[in-house]
Amino acid sequence: MANSPESWKYHSGAGRQRTPRQPAQSAQPVRRAPAKRTAPRRSSLEARYAPQTQNRQVRRPAPRQPAQRPPQAPRPGRRRRSSLLPWALAALVSCLILGFTYVWSARTALPAGADASGAASQAEPAPASSVGECVFRSGGGELPQAVQDTLTEWFVRCYNASARLEAPKLDDLYGPGAAAQEACLLDEASVDFISQVRAMQPVDLTMTGFTIGLTVEETSWEGETITVSLQEDDQIQFAFLNGRTSSSCGIENTFTFSADGKILAHEKTEDGFNLVRDVYSRQSSSGEAGIKSTLSQLVSAAKADVDKLASQRQQYLADPEGQSNLQPCDMAYDRQAAVDYARQWVGLTAMTRTPQWGIYDDYGGNCNNFTSQCLYAGGIPMDIYGYDTQQWKWYSDVPNSYSEARGRSSSWSGVDEFYTYVNENSGYGLVAEADGNLYAAQPGDVLQYGADGEWKHSVLVTEVVNDASGQPVEFLIASNTTDRIDWPMSAYAYADVRLIHVLGYNN
Repeated sequence: MANSPESWKYHSGAGRQRTPRQPAQSAQPVRRAPAKRTAPRRSSLEARYAPQTQNRQVRRPAPRQPAQRPPQAPRPGRRRRSSLLPWALAALVSCLILGFTYVWSARTALPAGADASGAASQAEPAPASSVGECVFRSGGGELPQAVQDTLTEWFVRCYNASARLEAPKLDDLYGPGAAAQEACLLDEASVDFISQVRAMQPVDLTMTGFTIGLTVEETSWEGETITVSLQEDDQIQFAFLNGRTSSSCGIENTFTFSADGKILAHEKTEDGFNLVRDVYSRQSSSGEAGIKSTLSQLVSAAKADVDKLASQRQQYLADPEGQSNLQPCDMAYDRQAAVDYARQWVGLTAMTRTPQWGIYDDYGGNCNNFTSQCLYAGGIPMDIYGYDTQQWKWYSDVPNSYSEARGRSSSWSGVDEFYTYVNENSGYGLVAEADGNLYAAQPGDVLQYGADGEWKHSVLVTEVVNDASGQPVEFLIASNTTDRIDWPMSAYAYADVRLIHVLGYNN
């Protein structure tokens, strides 16, 4: 979703270089639906067998009564002695038994980590139970059982950590060696970063439930290692949405496993994972030190971005009417039509694309192509006037900067190029305000996300979420590249957000 290299500058972001797909002639939608769902595989993180406390009882025999003997006359010339030895032995045995019983009961009663003298060490907390599950939608049965188990456990642990806004613990799922350990640290840092950004937000982004779906697309063996490419989808219940489901799909993962199911390498195309790896690649140090430095830099930058948005909200609450510089336009924008189109062309468990337009997922992302389609569905006309970024058009996939109804402009599918068009266009076509107060956003507006000095992603606002006093506190969005619907704006790892407030168009 980042800006593209020169050879592909008309696409939204740099990606895998393939021949662009031409839109199919058929009007049927392109859907990559998953195969028939297999039975869900569940993984529990609870400790199944808690140590049982045993109260050991020690039974003592009743003291034996000495047999009654007839009195005997003392022998002459000898003194009678009282025997104390048996009583001393009995007392010693009793002390030993009582001491053993005390030590045993103390050990079984004390928590792990405490000692018998009553030291103040605390017990380790029991692992929190999972709030969701991971299922294989297709292809799981073709994998070795050890690989299936590792995949299930990896995804459940990561999502449970995100559900609690914590960092995951994954090291036991990775193989030995520096490369595998680096992959582990990067994955842990990526989830930790997402959790920390969500914890900064004004709404409660903990999860009350989730379902993760895995669709295996390709497997390949090389010696004793197996590489698995799969697509991940999720359905999440964020706490602040009170049971409503937010969905995403089309998240690509590539894992490499050893024969015993341990992870040797992993790549994931999602915002938080991409950011961590991009910044880490530019660090002067590698390994744990470099990853810690990467995480520190990203968290610090995200905190500044979140604080900036919080300041915007305070300004909006102080003067809601004064936060927009509304420009006059000839025709109004049909916001509801744009939102309806967005909902139609976002997949829930598999990406959905319309054959009417070009598809740019393999060239850095389909995000701005998708938002341009939504605006067009809302009545904004194509603009063939001006040159290059002063135009906004799509008649075919062939780049065209001339003032004619052919080809396409870079502003149709490029994040930065569309922002430039919004700022430079005058006269005919789109009328919109860039960089207004975010909390003035309405359904049908465009949000753009940035991080690390680059603007990377465009989404369409579908709904405004208000707080108890009726004031906007969050927005739900729809997007392509990773398909998302009813997704909280603040749940992205991208913390820097700018608003393009669409007003209408001029004839």
